[in-house]
Amino acid sequence: MISVKKGMTRRDFLRTTAAGAAGLAAGSLIPSQGARAQGPIKIGFVSIFSGRVAMLGETGLKGAQLAVDEYNAKGGVLGRKIEMIHRDSAGKIEEAVRIARDFVVKDKVDFLMDHSSSREAFAVKEVSRDLKVITMVTASETTDQTADPKIWTPYSFRSARQSIHDCCVAGYYAAKLSKEQGLTRWYSISPDYAYGHDSTDRFFEFLQKKNPGANIVGKLYPKLFEPDYTPHITKMLGDKPHAFYSALWGGDLVAFIEQAMMYGLFEQCKFFSINVADYTVLKALKKIPEGLHTGSRYLRNVPDTPANHDFADRYQKKNKELPTNWSWETYSGILFLLEGIKKAKSAETEKVVKAMKDLKIKAPAGALDMDGSITMRGRDHTNIGYAIAWGKTISKEPYVTDLYYLPWSELLKEEEEYLKKKDWLK
Repeated sequence: MISVKKGMTRRDFLRTTAAGAAGLAAGSLIPSQGARAQGPIKIGFVSIFSGRVAMLGETGLKGAQLAVDEYNAKGGVLGRKIEMIHRDSAGKIEEAVRIARDFVVKDKVDFLMDHSSSREAFAVKEVSRDLKVITMVTASETTDQTADPKIWTPYSFRSARQSIHDCCVAGYYAAKLSKEQGLTRWYSISPDYAYGHDSTDRFFEFLQKKNPGANIVGKLYPKLFEPDYTPHITKMLGDKPHAFYSALWGGDLVAFIEQAMMYGLFEQCKFFSINVADYTVLKALKKIPEGLHTGSRYLRNVPDTPANHDFADRYQKKNKELPTNWSWETYSGILFLLEGIKKAKSAETEKVVKAMKDLKIKAPAGALDMDGSITMRGRDHTNIGYAIAWGKTISKEPYVTDLYYLPWSELLKEEEEYLKKKDWLK
Protein backbone atom coordinates (compact mmCIF):
# COMPACT_ATOMS: atom_id res chain seq x y z
CA MET A 1 0.00 0.00 0.00
CA ILE A 2 1.34 3.43 -0.90
CA SER A 3 1.65 5.82 2.04
CA VAL A 4 0.16 9.25 1.34
CA LYS A 5 0.07 12.54 3.15
CA LYS A 6 -3.41 13.42 4.36
CA GLY A 7 -5.04 16.65 3.25
CA MET A 8 -5.98 19.62 5.35
CA THR A 9 -7.67 18.67 8.63
CA ARG A 10 -10.77 20.18 10.16
CA ARG A 11 -8.60 21.85 12.78
CA ASP A 12 -6.93 23.72 9.93
CA PHE A 13 -10.38 24.91 8.85
CA LEU A 14 -11.28 26.01 12.34
CA ARG A 15 -7.97 27.81 12.87
CA THR A 16 -8.67 29.69 9.64
CA THR A 17 -11.97 30.93 10.99
CA ALA A 18 -10.83 31.70 14.53
CA ALA A 19 -9.78 35.29 13.93
CA GLY A 20 -12.96 36.12 12.07
CA ALA A 21 -15.14 34.41 14.64
CA ALA A 22 -13.92 36.73 17.38
CA GLY A 23 -15.32 39.69 15.51
CA LEU A 24 -18.69 38.07 15.05
CA ALA A 25 -19.63 38.26 18.69
CA ALA A 26 -20.60 41.90 18.36
CA GLY A 27 -24.31 41.39 17.86
CA SER A 28 -24.86 45.10 17.27
CA LEU A 29 -23.28 44.68 13.84
CA ILE A 30 -25.99 42.27 12.73
CA PRO A 31 -29.38 43.83 11.96
CA SER A 32 -32.41 42.17 13.51
CA GLN A 33 -34.59 40.08 11.23
CA GLY A 34 -37.58 42.07 12.39
CA ALA A 35 -36.04 45.20 10.89
CA ARG A 36 -35.77 43.44 7.53
CA ALA A 37 -39.15 41.69 7.58
CA GLN A 38 -40.80 43.99 5.05
CA GLY A 39 -38.04 43.95 2.44
CA PRO A 40 -36.89 41.20 0.09
CA ILE A 41 -35.56 37.90 1.41
CA LYS A 42 -31.82 38.06 0.70
CA ILE A 43 -29.54 35.10 0.05
CA GLY A 44 -25.75 35.35 -0.09
CA PHE A 45 -24.18 32.83 -2.48
CA VAL A 46 -20.46 32.08 -2.05
CA SER A 47 -18.70 29.83 -4.56
CA ILE A 48 -15.75 29.48 -6.95
CA PHE A 49 -16.17 31.53 -10.13
CA SER A 50 -12.56 31.60 -11.34
CA GLY A 51 -9.86 29.14 -12.32
CA ARG A 52 -10.14 25.54 -13.51
CA VAL A 53 -13.32 24.81 -11.53
CA ALA A 54 -15.18 28.03 -12.30
CA MET A 55 -17.87 25.75 -13.70
CA LEU A 56 -18.73 24.89 -10.08
CA GLY A 57 -19.90 28.41 -9.31
CA GLU A 58 -21.26 29.23 -12.74
CA THR A 59 -23.61 26.26 -13.11
CA GLY A 60 -24.51 26.25 -9.43
CA LEU A 61 -25.54 29.89 -9.56
CA LYS A 62 -27.66 29.24 -12.65
CA GLY A 63 -29.55 26.47 -10.86
CA ALA A 64 -30.21 28.64 -7.82
CA GLN A 65 -31.22 31.63 -9.96
CA LEU A 66 -33.70 29.51 -11.91
CA ALA A 67 -35.47 28.58 -8.68
CA VAL A 68 -35.40 32.19 -7.43
CA ASP A 69 -36.83 33.47 -10.72
CA GLU A 70 -39.60 30.87 -10.70
CA TYR A 71 -40.66 31.81 -7.16
CA ASN A 72 -40.48 35.54 -7.91
CA ALA A 73 -42.63 35.05 -11.01
CA LYS A 74 -45.32 33.74 -8.66
CA GLY A 75 -45.01 36.65 -6.24
CA GLY A 76 -42.12 35.46 -4.09
CA VAL A 77 -42.65 33.96 -0.63
CA LEU A 78 -44.97 35.45 2.00
CA GLY A 79 -45.41 38.43 -0.29
CA ARG A 80 -41.66 39.11 -0.34
CA LYS A 81 -39.42 38.85 -3.41
CA ILE A 82 -36.19 36.88 -3.28
CA GLU A 83 -32.83 38.54 -3.97
CA MET A 84 -29.55 36.71 -4.38
CA ILE A 85 -26.05 38.16 -4.41
CA HIS A 86 -22.92 36.17 -5.20
CA ARG A 87 -19.15 36.48 -4.81
CA ASP A 88 -16.08 34.51 -5.80
CA SER A 89 -13.99 32.80 -3.10
CA ALA A 90 -11.47 31.63 -5.75
CA GLY A 91 -11.34 28.36 -3.82
CA LYS A 92 -9.58 30.03 -0.87
CA ILE A 93 -10.74 29.16 2.64
CA GLU A 94 -9.95 32.58 4.13
CA GLU A 95 -11.81 34.34 1.32
CA ALA A 96 -14.89 32.11 1.67
CA VAL A 97 -15.03 32.92 5.38
CA ARG A 98 -14.62 36.66 4.78
CA ILE A 99 -17.34 36.68 2.11
CA ALA A 100 -19.78 34.72 4.28
CA ARG A 101 -19.22 37.09 7.21
CA ASP A 102 -19.57 40.18 5.02
CA PHE A 103 -22.77 38.86 3.48
CA VAL A 104 -24.40 38.80 6.92
CA VAL A 105 -22.79 41.80 8.62
CA LYS A 106 -22.52 44.23 5.70
CA ASP A 107 -25.01 43.03 3.09
CA LYS A 108 -27.61 42.00 5.67
CA VAL A 109 -28.57 38.73 4.00
CA ASP A 110 -31.13 36.47 5.66
CA PHE A 111 -29.55 33.19 4.54
CA LEU A 112 -26.24 31.90 3.24
CA MET A 113 -25.74 29.42 0.42
CA ASP A 114 -22.31 27.79 0.48
CA HIS A 115 -21.51 26.29 -2.92
CA SER A 116 -17.86 25.44 -2.32
CA SER A 117 -15.58 22.46 -1.99
CA SER A 118 -15.47 20.76 1.41
CA ARG A 119 -12.33 22.72 2.30
CA GLU A 120 -14.24 26.00 2.37
CA ALA A 121 -17.55 24.48 3.49
CA PHE A 122 -16.20 23.28 6.84
CA ALA A 123 -14.95 26.81 7.56
CA VAL A 124 -18.15 28.55 6.43
CA LYS A 125 -20.04 26.18 8.74
CA GLU A 126 -18.29 27.88 11.68
CA VAL A 127 -19.46 31.29 10.47
CA SER A 128 -22.99 29.88 10.37
CA ARG A 129 -22.61 28.55 13.91
CA ASP A 130 -21.22 31.80 15.32
CA LEU A 131 -23.70 34.10 13.61
CA LYS A 132 -26.67 31.76 14.05
CA VAL A 133 -27.57 32.16 10.39
CA ILE A 134 -28.87 29.30 8.24
CA THR A 135 -26.41 28.07 5.63
CA MET A 136 -27.58 25.77 2.84
CA VAL A 137 -24.58 23.63 1.82
CA THR A 138 -25.02 22.84 -1.86
CA ALA A 139 -21.71 21.33 -3.01
CA SER A 140 -19.76 19.75 -0.13
CA GLU A 141 -20.38 16.00 -0.14
CA THR A 142 -18.01 14.91 2.63
CA THR A 143 -19.99 12.60 4.91
CA ASP A 144 -19.05 14.14 8.26
CA GLN A 145 -20.13 17.62 7.10
CA THR A 146 -23.54 16.74 8.57
CA ALA A 147 -23.01 13.26 10.06
CA ASP A 148 -20.40 13.94 12.76
CA PRO A 149 -22.24 15.13 15.91
CA LYS A 150 -19.06 16.77 17.26
CA ILE A 151 -19.16 19.44 14.56
CA TRP A 152 -22.89 19.47 13.81
CA THR A 153 -24.78 22.75 14.08
CA PRO A 154 -28.55 23.30 13.78
CA TYR A 155 -27.93 26.20 11.38
CA SER A 156 -26.29 24.12 8.65
CA PHE A 157 -28.37 22.16 6.12
CA ARG A 158 -27.18 20.20 3.10
CA SER A 159 -29.05 19.91 -0.21
CA ALA A 160 -25.94 18.46 -1.87
CA ARG A 161 -25.63 14.73 -2.29
CA GLN A 162 -23.60 12.89 0.35
CA SER A 163 -20.45 10.87 -0.27
CA ILE A 164 -21.54 7.80 1.65
CA HIS A 165 -24.74 7.49 -0.42
CA ASP A 166 -22.94 7.65 -3.76
CA CYS A 167 -20.12 5.39 -2.58
CA CYS A 168 -22.47 2.74 -1.27
CA VAL A 169 -24.08 2.38 -4.70
CA ALA A 170 -20.64 2.57 -6.32
CA GLY A 171 -19.24 -0.14 -4.06
CA TYR A 172 -22.14 -2.51 -4.75
CA TYR A 173 -21.82 -1.91 -8.50
CA ALA A 174 -18.03 -2.34 -8.56
CA ALA A 175 -18.19 -5.46 -6.38
CA LYS A 176 -20.63 -7.08 -8.80
CA LEU A 177 -18.42 -6.36 -11.82
CA SER A 178 -15.18 -7.22 -10.05
CA LYS A 179 -16.53 -10.69 -9.21
CA GLU A 180 -17.72 -11.21 -12.78
CA GLN A 181 -14.52 -9.94 -14.42
CA GLY A 182 -11.87 -11.01 -11.91
CA LEU A 183 -10.82 -7.48 -10.96
CA THR A 184 -8.78 -8.18 -7.83
CA ARG A 185 -6.06 -5.47 -7.89
CA TRP A 186 -7.48 -2.01 -7.15
CA TYR A 187 -5.97 1.46 -7.15
CA SER A 188 -7.36 4.96 -6.63
CA ILE A 189 -6.60 8.55 -7.59
CA SER A 190 -8.55 11.28 -5.79
CA PRO A 191 -7.95 14.90 -4.74
CA ASP A 192 -6.00 15.43 -1.53
CA TYR A 193 -8.59 17.01 0.74
CA ALA A 194 -11.53 15.90 2.89
CA TYR A 195 -13.90 14.91 0.07
CA GLY A 196 -11.27 12.96 -1.88
CA HIS A 197 -10.24 10.89 1.13
CA ASP A 198 -13.80 10.36 2.35
CA SER A 199 -15.10 9.27 -1.05
CA THR A 200 -12.20 6.89 -1.67
CA ASP A 201 -12.33 5.30 1.78
CA ARG A 202 -16.10 4.79 1.65
CA PHE A 203 -15.92 3.30 -1.87
CA PHE A 204 -13.28 0.75 -0.91
CA GLU A 205 -15.13 -0.06 2.31
CA PHE A 206 -18.29 -1.02 0.41
CA LEU A 207 -16.35 -2.71 -2.41
CA GLN A 208 -14.52 -5.01 0.00
CA LYS A 209 -17.62 -5.64 2.08
CA LYS A 210 -19.43 -7.01 -0.98
CA ASN A 211 -16.31 -8.57 -2.54
CA PRO A 212 -13.62 -9.51 0.03
CA GLY A 213 -11.42 -10.69 -2.84
CA ALA A 214 -10.77 -7.10 -3.95
CA ASN A 215 -7.31 -5.96 -2.81
CA ILE A 216 -6.23 -2.31 -2.53
CA VAL A 217 -2.70 -2.07 -3.92
CA GLY A 218 -2.27 1.71 -4.08
CA LYS A 219 -3.82 5.10 -3.40
CA LEU A 220 -2.76 8.37 -5.01
CA TYR A 221 -3.82 11.82 -3.79
CA PRO A 222 -2.73 14.63 -6.13
CA LYS A 223 -3.33 18.15 -4.90
CA LEU A 224 -6.55 19.90 -5.84
CA PHE A 225 -6.20 21.70 -9.21
CA GLU A 226 -3.12 19.62 -10.14
CA PRO A 227 -2.03 20.64 -13.68
CA ASP A 228 -0.03 17.51 -14.60
CA TYR A 229 -1.11 13.95 -13.78
CA THR A 230 1.71 12.28 -15.74
CA PRO A 231 3.62 10.99 -12.66
CA HIS A 232 0.44 9.47 -11.25
CA ILE A 233 -0.57 7.88 -14.54
CA THR A 234 2.84 6.33 -15.11
CA LYS A 235 2.86 5.06 -11.52
CA MET A 236 -0.43 3.25 -12.08
CA LEU A 237 0.71 1.83 -15.41
CA GLY A 238 3.80 0.45 -13.71
CA ASP A 239 1.88 -1.14 -10.84
CA LYS A 240 -0.63 -2.78 -13.22
CA PRO A 241 -3.92 -2.62 -11.29
CA HIS A 242 -6.97 -4.32 -12.79
CA ALA A 243 -9.19 -1.35 -11.94
CA PHE A 244 -9.05 2.01 -10.22
CA TYR A 245 -11.45 4.44 -8.56
CA SER A 246 -11.40 8.22 -8.74
CA ALA A 247 -13.16 11.09 -6.98
CA LEU A 248 -11.52 13.74 -9.18
CA TRP A 249 -14.12 16.23 -10.38
CA GLY A 250 -14.75 19.16 -12.70
CA GLY A 251 -11.76 20.53 -14.60
CA ASP A 252 -9.39 18.24 -12.69
CA LEU A 253 -11.27 15.17 -13.93
CA VAL A 254 -11.34 16.46 -17.51
CA ALA A 255 -7.58 17.09 -17.43
CA PHE A 256 -6.89 13.65 -15.94
CA ILE A 257 -9.04 11.78 -18.49
CA GLU A 258 -7.48 13.55 -21.45
CA GLN A 259 -3.95 12.92 -20.15
CA ALA A 260 -4.76 9.28 -19.29
CA MET A 261 -6.07 8.68 -22.81
CA MET A 262 -2.71 9.78 -24.23
CA TYR A 263 -1.02 7.01 -22.22
CA GLY A 264 -3.64 4.35 -23.00
CA LEU A 265 -4.46 3.93 -19.31
CA PHE A 266 -8.09 2.96 -19.91
CA GLU A 267 -7.02 0.13 -22.21
CA GLN A 268 -4.84 -1.27 -19.42
CA CYS A 269 -7.33 -1.15 -16.53
CA LYS A 270 -10.98 -0.43 -15.77
CA PHE A 271 -11.87 3.09 -14.67
CA PHE A 272 -14.56 3.71 -12.03
CA SER A 273 -15.22 7.44 -11.64
CA ILE A 274 -17.95 8.84 -9.45
CA ASN A 275 -18.06 12.12 -11.39
CA VAL A 276 -17.97 11.57 -15.18
CA ALA A 277 -21.73 11.40 -15.84
CA ASP A 278 -22.41 15.11 -15.58
CA TYR A 279 -22.89 17.47 -18.52
CA THR A 280 -20.16 19.73 -17.13
CA VAL A 281 -17.53 17.03 -17.70
CA LEU A 282 -19.14 15.40 -20.74
CA LYS A 283 -19.30 18.67 -22.68
CA ALA A 284 -15.75 19.68 -21.69
CA LEU A 285 -14.11 16.47 -22.88
CA LYS A 286 -12.69 16.64 -26.40
CA LYS A 287 -13.60 12.97 -26.81
CA ILE A 288 -15.76 10.89 -24.46
CA PRO A 289 -14.10 7.50 -23.90
CA GLU A 290 -16.54 4.63 -24.16
CA GLY A 291 -16.80 1.93 -21.51
CA LEU A 292 -15.79 3.98 -18.46
CA HIS A 293 -17.79 3.15 -15.34
CA THR A 294 -19.38 6.18 -13.75
CA GLY A 295 -21.93 7.37 -11.26
CA SER A 296 -24.71 9.68 -12.36
CA ARG A 297 -24.10 13.23 -11.21
CA TYR A 298 -26.79 14.81 -13.32
CA LEU A 299 -28.36 13.38 -16.45
CA ARG A 300 -31.81 14.25 -17.73
CA ASN A 301 -32.74 10.55 -17.76
CA VAL A 302 -31.63 9.86 -14.16
CA PRO A 303 -34.30 9.72 -12.93
CA ASP A 304 -36.22 9.21 -16.16
CA THR A 305 -39.27 11.17 -15.02
CA PRO A 306 -41.39 13.99 -16.49
CA ALA A 307 -40.31 16.24 -13.61
CA ASN A 308 -36.62 15.78 -14.36
CA HIS A 309 -37.02 16.22 -18.12
CA ASP A 310 -39.09 19.35 -17.50
CA PHE A 311 -36.40 20.78 -15.21
CA ALA A 312 -33.73 20.11 -17.85
CA ASP A 313 -35.87 21.81 -20.51
CA ARG A 314 -36.57 24.90 -18.37
CA TYR A 315 -32.92 25.23 -17.39
CA GLN A 316 -31.73 24.78 -20.98
CA LYS A 317 -34.23 27.32 -22.30
CA LYS A 318 -33.01 29.93 -19.81
CA ASN A 319 -29.27 29.20 -19.96
CA LYS A 320 -28.72 27.70 -23.44
CA GLU A 321 -27.06 24.67 -21.87
CA LEU A 322 -28.03 21.58 -19.90
CA PRO A 323 -28.00 21.60 -16.08
CA THR A 324 -25.28 19.92 -14.05
CA ASN A 325 -25.07 18.11 -10.75
CA TRP A 326 -24.32 21.46 -9.12
CA SER A 327 -27.37 23.00 -10.81
CA TRP A 328 -29.87 20.55 -9.31
CA GLU A 329 -28.18 20.74 -5.89
CA THR A 330 -28.53 24.53 -5.73
CA TYR A 331 -32.00 24.45 -7.28
CA SER A 332 -33.04 21.97 -4.59
CA GLY A 333 -31.34 24.09 -1.92
CA ILE A 334 -33.47 27.10 -2.85
CA LEU A 335 -36.58 24.90 -2.82
CA PHE A 336 -35.79 23.65 0.68
CA LEU A 337 -35.17 27.18 1.97
CA LEU A 338 -38.23 28.80 0.44
CA GLU A 339 -40.60 25.93 1.19
CA GLY A 340 -39.25 26.01 4.75
CA ILE A 341 -40.08 29.72 4.96
CA LYS A 342 -43.58 29.05 3.62
CA LYS A 343 -44.11 26.25 6.14
CA ALA A 344 -42.82 28.43 8.99
CA LYS A 345 -44.87 31.41 7.75
CA SER A 346 -41.79 33.42 8.61
CA ALA A 347 -38.20 34.04 7.51
CA GLU A 348 -36.99 34.11 11.13
CA THR A 349 -34.04 31.78 11.58
CA GLU A 350 -35.25 29.60 14.44
CA LYS A 351 -38.68 29.12 12.89
CA VAL A 352 -37.19 28.13 9.53
CA VAL A 353 -34.74 25.74 11.21
CA LYS A 354 -37.68 23.96 12.80
CA ALA A 355 -39.75 23.99 9.60
CA MET A 356 -37.02 22.45 7.44
CA LYS A 357 -36.57 19.40 9.66
CA ASP A 358 -37.92 16.37 7.74
CA LEU A 359 -39.28 18.70 5.05
CA LYS A 360 -40.25 16.62 2.01
CA ILE A 361 -40.45 18.25 -1.41
CA LYS A 362 -40.96 17.17 -5.00
CA ALA A 363 -37.73 17.78 -6.89
CA PRO A 364 -36.18 16.99 -10.30
CA ALA A 365 -33.68 14.54 -8.82
CA GLY A 366 -36.18 12.70 -6.62
CA ALA A 367 -35.67 8.93 -6.91
CA LEU A 368 -38.42 6.74 -8.31
CA ASP A 369 -38.44 4.53 -5.22
CA MET A 370 -38.86 7.67 -3.07
CA ASP A 371 -41.97 8.88 -4.94
CA GLY A 372 -39.95 11.50 -6.83
CA SER A 373 -39.31 13.39 -3.60
CA ILE A 374 -36.28 14.41 -1.58
CA THR A 375 -36.29 14.98 2.18
CA MET A 376 -34.24 17.18 4.48
CA ARG A 377 -33.66 14.55 7.15
CA GLY A 378 -34.34 16.02 10.56
CA ARG A 379 -31.70 14.28 12.65
CA ASP A 380 -28.69 15.54 10.67
CA HIS A 381 -30.03 18.13 8.20
CA THR A 382 -28.95 16.28 5.07
CA ASN A 383 -30.73 15.55 1.80
CA ILE A 384 -31.92 11.98 1.15
CA GLY A 385 -33.97 10.40 -1.63
CA TYR A 386 -32.21 11.69 -4.77
CA ALA A 387 -31.60 9.40 -7.74
CA ILE A 388 -28.25 7.56 -7.87
CA ALA A 389 -27.24 5.25 -10.72
CA TRP A 390 -24.05 3.73 -12.14
CA GLY A 391 -23.34 2.53 -15.66
CA LYS A 392 -20.98 2.60 -18.67
CA THR A 393 -20.21 5.62 -20.82
CA ILE A 394 -21.05 5.94 -24.50
CA SER A 395 -20.04 8.86 -26.71
CA LYS A 396 -23.53 10.27 -27.36
CA GLU A 397 -26.86 10.79 -25.60
CA PRO A 398 -27.83 9.46 -23.13
CA TYR A 399 -24.05 9.09 -22.43
CA VAL A 400 -24.48 6.30 -19.84
CA THR A 401 -26.09 2.89 -20.42
CA ASP A 402 -26.76 -0.33 -18.48
CA LEU A 403 -27.87 1.69 -15.47
CA TYR A 404 -27.58 0.08 -12.03
CA TYR A 405 -29.67 1.30 -9.09
CA LEU A 406 -29.68 0.40 -5.40
CA PRO A 407 -32.96 0.88 -3.50
CA TRP A 408 -32.84 3.64 -0.91
CA SER A 409 -34.12 1.17 1.69
CA GLU A 410 -30.89 -0.82 1.29
CA LEU A 411 -28.76 2.29 1.05
CA LEU A 412 -30.12 3.72 4.31
CA LYS A 413 -29.46 0.43 6.13
CA GLU A 414 -25.82 0.56 5.03
CA GLU A 415 -25.53 4.20 6.06
CA GLU A 416 -27.00 3.49 9.50
CA GLU A 417 -24.56 0.62 10.05
CA TYR A 418 -21.64 2.87 9.11
CA LEU A 419 -22.77 5.73 11.36
CA LYS A 420 -23.22 3.40 14.33
CA LYS A 421 -19.76 1.96 13.77
CA LYS A 422 -18.38 5.51 13.89
CA ASP A 423 -20.43 6.14 17.05
CA TRP A 424 -22.19 8.98 15.23
CA LEU A 425 -25.63 7.40 15.62
CA LYS A 426 -26.97 5.69 18.72
